[in-house]
Amino acid sequence: MPTMRNEANILIRGVDVLTLDDSRPSLKNVDVAISAGKITQIGEKIHVDSTLELDGRSKVALPGMVDAHTHAFQILLRGALSLKDLNVHPIWLKILVPFEAEMEKEEAELSARLACLNMIRKGITSFADAGGPYPDILAEVAQKAGLRARVTHSTMDNGPENYRRGADQNRQLVSKWKNGRVRGWYSIRQIMTSSDDLIEKTIEYAKRDGAGVHIHLCEEISEIEHALSRWGKRPVEYFLEKGFLSKRILAAHSAFLTDREVSMLAETGTNVVHCPMINMAYMTFPKIPKMLQAGVNVALGSDGGSYRGLDLFTEMNIAIASLTAYYGTPYYDFAVLPTTTALKMATTNGAAAIMEERLGVISPGYVADIIMIDRRKPHLTPMYDLTSIPFFATGSDVSDVIVDGRVLMKDGRVLTLKEETIMDAVEETAPHVLNRIRACLKR
Repeated sequence: MPTMRNEANILIRGVDVLTLDDSRPSLKNVDVAISAGKITQIGEKIHVDSTLELDGRSKVALPGMVDAHTHAFQILLRGALSLKDLNVHPIWLKILVPFEAEMEKEEAELSARLACLNMIRKGITSFADAGGPYPDILAEVAQKAGLRARVTHSTMDNGPENYRRGADQNRQLVSKWKNGRVRGWYSIRQIMTSSDDLIEKTIEYAKRDGAGVHIHLCEEISEIEHALSRWGKRPVEYFLEKGFLSKRILAAHSAFLTDREVSMLAETGTNVVHCPMINMAYMTFPKIPKMLQAGVNVALGSDGGSYRGLDLFTEMNIAIASLTAYYGTPYYDFAVLPTTTALKMATTNGAAAIMEERLGVISPGYVADIIMIDRRKPHLTPMYDLTSIPFFATGSDVSDVIVDGRVLMKDGRVLTLKEETIMDAVEETAPHVLNRIRACLKR
């Protein structure tokens, strides 16, 4: 039993809690005490002196969402790409990468601020960015905003000449941001734009430095064709042969896997990030049920804000519906992805994927990354089973956000970023950005 304390930095009163702790999944009308960034007590009518008391009545507390695959520097692309543009393959090489490569520092900082604001408002407390032109800027903004982050360069040595980043350059970032909430990671943007030397050096540095490696893996057919031509093996087969797969690998999408490759990922502890809307609309239906059954740690991601709203509640809803329709309905099986599993993908599994311990569960001794949903709304009342939240809630229902024991949003008001200032700056910059996007599309 944890030591009982008579003081707390934050005390949440009378809240219902979706703990995601298997020993006691949900609690009704309890208090949650937080001290030094950790959850210290959970119980009825806790007697402590607190610096700040939050009213949890009519609210549901749950672990903060972890967006395990995002692109913060693409958020200014919103609404600029038509469905026709989105079907120009590979879009990441023809549009997204050139857009990032030509980004100005002022745009990058604004993108980072807008992305972090969006995440706080939607209850995302941690994120892993897939790599961009100015990861230091993103790290600084995330630090000030109070979020937990993993940032990296968009590492490639065979891509556009003005956007090539090597493993040694990435290592400087990892060395600078090595402790705390915000940490530097390594990345392999895509095997098609990375030499064998870059891939091997990145994996080796990550092992030495105890950092993760963020990679897009098996996200499209052309990638698999490239691997077969280059190595005579599919991407996952090659990575296994080279000893590259491990718990420090964060593999986004993984949409085109054989059953044997699913087993490879499970046996090596490799993490997979499912981005429901993008995977379904732009790729295919990944073998998420088979991965989960095999023991693969599957997290949830938004794939950035360029054509998604950075809302993991919506992504959970889409994941449940789409995977059930594809893998379950033909066999009259409607338990393909239970709501509790979807919730864990968005929280607990995401925490493991970004190599965080004691995160993603509301229980004494865990890190105090907590969000609250205001359920006194027509679409959330009544709610007999708290695990049904993915069916009804969206990120807009989040009222309070706590990260590392610090309140980032209280009763719908963001405290760590100047929302109106950011919105005004975006409106002012948008015409210039749109002209740059149109120039990219004409090439």
